Formats: sequence, C-alpha cells, structure tokens
Amino acid sequence: MKKVCVITSIHSPYDGRIYHKQCKSLKRAGYDVVLIAPEPEVAESEEIPLITFKRPSGVKERLKSTFHLYKLAKKTKADLYHFHDPELMIVGVMIEVFLKKPVIYDVHEHYPNTIMGREYIPSLVKVPMKYAYVGIEKLALMKISGVIYTTEEIGRRYRRYNGCKIENYPLKQMFPEASKEKNKNQLIYLGGITKIRGVLQLLEGFGEVVKKAPDAKLLFLGSFESTAFKDEVDQLINKLGIDLNVTFISRVPYEQISAYVERSAIGVLPYLPYPNHLVALPNKLFEYMAASNAIIASNFSHYAKVIENSQGGLVINPEDPKDIAMKINQLLSSPSKTKELGENARRAFENTYNWSCEEKKLLEFYHAILTR
Repeated sequence: MKKVCVITSIHSPYDGRIYHKQCKSLKRAGYDVVLIAPEPEVAESEEIPLITFKRPSGVKERLKSTFHLYKLAKKTKADLYHFHDPELMIVGVMIEVFLKKPVIYDVHEHYPNTIMGREYIPSLVKVPMKYAYVGIEKLALMKISGVIYTTEEIGRRYRRYNGCKIENYPLKQMFPEASKEKNKNQLIYLGGITKIRGVLQLLEGFGEVVKKAPDAKLLFLGSFESTAFKDEVDQLINKLGIDLNVTFISRVPYEQISAYVERSAIGVLPYLPYPNHLVALPNKLFEYMAASNAIIASNFSHYAKVIENSQGGLVINPEDPKDIAMKINQLLSSPSKTKELGENARRAFENTYNWSCEEKKLLEFYHAILTR
C-alpha cells in the first residue's frame, strides 16, 4: 500500500477540497493517507489521520513554520507528498531533494493575480511581491514532480510542467437528490464575506428588491473578512432598512452546507472583477447547481460559459446594483422560470460538474507519478 502525505499550512483540516474530496478519494482507492494541517477548533471527523500544529498568525510565522512542516512530513515516511499552499514550495523542494520522493503542488488560485488583488497589501509592494512569487515558483517547479490546477486560464501558467487540471466540483453524496423543498423567496450567498466579492453592491441591489418584493430573504453563510467590514455591512443594512430581510450564519461544517443551500431558490455569486476572479471558478457556483438553485453570477466569461452550457441562471454586472436588483426581481417574479433554471443547473451537475468526474483524473495523475 502506497502512503501519501497531504500538507496544508493555512486551510482547515476539514477543507472540502483537501479532506472531503482528495484525501477521501485517495483512501477509497487504497492509499494510506495522512494529513498535516493546522489544529481545528472542533474535531469533525476521524476518517483521515491528522497531524496538527498551531496555526501561524502572520506572514513571518507562516514562513518560519515551513521548516517545522518539513520535519513533520519527513516523519511520515510517505511515498508521495501533496501540498496545497504557495509558502510550502520550499518544503516541496526539500522533500524532492533530500528525501528523493515525488511531490505534487496543488495550485488553488492564480497567485500572481491574487497578490495584485489583495487590498491589505500596500500598492508599492504588490508588483515586487508578484514577480518574486513568479521567480520562486519557476525555480521550485524545476524540482517538483507534478502540478494540479483549476481552470484552463490558470493552467496556462503550467503548460511547461507535468500538470493536471482538476476542478473543485461538489460531491454527489452531499447532494444525492434534486432539492424540492425550497423557499421560493430566499437567496443564498455562500462563502467568505469580503468586499472584493461584491457584498456591498449585492446589498444595495437587494435593498431595491425588497421594495418590490418585501418577502424576499437573503442568507449569508460564511465568515466576515474582518470586524471592520462587518461593521460597514451592518451600517449599510440599517441604512437600507433591510435588517429583517438579511440573515448571517457563520461558517458551518462542510457536510452541513448542503442543507442551507438546498432550502434556497437562488444562489448568488456577485464577485467583483479583481484579477483572480477573472480566471478562477469558485466551487460555490457548482454547489448552487447541485442544490437546484437558479444562479445569479458575475458576467465573467468563464462564469458565463458554465451558465450558458447549463442554462442554469443569469449573469449580472456585479458593479451595478441596479442590474443586480433587476435580475433578482426577474427570478422572484417568476417562480416557474426560477424552478426551470434550477432544474437545468442540477442536470448539468449530475452529468458534468461533479467530483466523480474529477476523482478519476486525480487517481490517474497519482498513478502516473508513482509509476514513472
């Protein structure tokens, strides 16, 4: 039995992509899997053995922790190592050089674009940081055995390397049936509540919606990026007079997400046109599809392509609250159309946009690397 060590320095040990999809798929395929990850606040599952460490609190601590993680990884004596965060590139290189074991780098985002889109990074620092990352990544990939990435746009950066495109599609077992018991007036926003994800524009648009549809509800399921932004959102909600129409629920265990999404009729994805959003596909889009939600999403080309192929929703200009309001009203005023779009989205999930399709790619990629 081949042993696999999966490593993340910043993600929850029960992350949907890492734990519930990749690690569990590998275990079902017969691999001995161990996961190195930050200590969880609450233990959720014991299916995959965990090696935990104290989560680093800042950039300097994250960089220092890389050597500690190398030691933890070395002790596992794995046959293959699979890491998920860019600061772990040095760990991957050390494993390849000193342990002579294959390493996979799992790229979640277009990191140069992510750096340019981070508001907390000073403008003068962004460009040097971007090029520093690109240079370090190129050096690291000269040693690393394989790269996993999402979307064709992100994959263009890795055409010279041994790569595999694996999307973060939902698990069929989380959404075993098409959702039928829905609140026709409820919209859901799933994921981190941040400014660059269009939350303020969505609320402004929803304020207009409530004037025509006072029974409309908007549920946010996720955590705020900061206390300051939460205060800004609260002030806007009070100003718009929609505090009885908007509900916030903090992060819940991954397995419980489906229960909230399935009760909603419409899933919203109002991300603003920041660089990383223009090339990445958030898994929330596909979780909406799995839950038979009609989708309202930003009019980026790769979002629009999924929606057009599935006939599962409408696109919006995320920077225009009036357009957001118009599209939401369009769906709320026509429950039969909303239901039809949701059924189309669910059908596309069942046929194409599910983890079963991606699991095969993961296992084939592992096999290829281990048998080289």
